[in-house]
Amino acid sequence: MKYIGIILLLFVVATIGCHAQQKTKQRAENWYSYSKHYDEPSETFYYLTRIKHKDSQGNLNKLRIAHSTVLEGEAVHQFAKRMGAVLAFNASMGIKRKTDEDKLLPVGIQILEGKILQQRKSRVYTLGIKPNNELVAYPPGTTPEMILKDGTANALTAFIPLIKNFKPVDESLLDLVPNFKAVHPRQIIAQMENLDIVFLSCGGRGFEGKGMLATDVIRILQKEGVKFAFMLDGGGSTSTVIDDTLITPKIDKHGTKERLRPNFLYFMSHQ
Repeated sequence: MKYIGIILLLFVVATIGCHAQQKTKQRAENWYSYSKHYDEPSETFYYLTRIKHKDSQGNLNKLRIAHSTVLEGEAVHQFAKRMGAVLAFNASMGIKRKTDEDKLLPVGIQILEGKILQQRKSRVYTLGIKPNNELVAYPPGTTPEMILKDGTANALTAFIPLIKNFKPVDESLLDLVPNFKAVHPRQIIAQMENLDIVFLSCGGRGFEGKGMLATDVIRILQKEGVKFAFMLDGGGSTSTVIDDTLITPKIDKHGTKERLRPNFLYFMSHQ
């Protein structure tokens, strides 16, 4: 009887553990998912991370911005671990530090929860996040005050919009930065008409492929039916972390090092 009791106890514990794992997996899949693909024209692998606008309980899956608290910046994986973020992505380009005492700062305009953190002149666009997660692109010359007046409380400068209202931007915009017409690892944030968010993160420079042109990214995301797409920092900065795992390849130092970044886009769990 004693042994039967022990066996029953172990069975109950195992059953509860298994149920908890299934529940966690199901809960996670309710509001986000990711998949890996291969693009033949560019000869490059890429990931699509999809985030639903709201979870099954009707809660907004809030897209958040945060800045590194470390002088030299943080790797996205390091940031995600510090914050306990379920999903985390690199965001703005960084301004090169002149000395070890300088903080790694992002480019352009930075607004967090309605507070203007930084205002620097830039020739590229600023990504705005409305309270309902709607993404908007502000052209160079737009001031932080104008962005706030437009009802956007969170914003960061990165590169340019690629797709607006389902259509590719004018080709002249792709001339703004020379590397748009060269193959590189890319990090793109996009949005569906129903406000679901999609991140496209691709390899390059010999790590999971050659890399993509801006036009490759536009081609893929148009097939996905996105309404809006915006190019974030790419190259060796491209980093996507899901459930404490860096899913994108490391690029720097021959594929052995994650690049330190000044700011991040991320999602927290509702639990």
